[in-house]
Amino acid sequence: MISEERYKFIVTHARGMALDVIWLYLEDDSCSYSDRQNKFLWILKRMLDARIISLAKNGSILDKPADAIINDFKKSFPEQDENVNNGMWFFLDSCPTGIGWNMPDGSIDWA
Repeated sequence: MISEERYKFIVTHARGMALDVIWLYLEDDSCSYSDRQNKFLWILKRMLDARIISLAKNGSILDKPADAIINDFKKSFPEQDENVNNGMWFFLDSCPTGIGWNMPDGSIDWA
């Protein structure tokens, strides 16, 4: 996957931003579209497991196990990199979730 140092860098610098930022950070770390998807999903799952983020769709927080959410992403990703459209796909209805960053006070900063 990616190094611990790179993971921490991406999480720190993407904090408060939308999913497309995580996707864009992975461009130089990936050798193919499939590799980039796998790294994105690995980071997403790790952040979910660590409770760094919450995910929601249509204003409702997803009440699903992280593995089910990751599976939804795997099924939903466009077949070709061009259709992610430089991250714009993350703002379309076809993207399974939006991201919120869990704050120390218990609030969620929705991106």
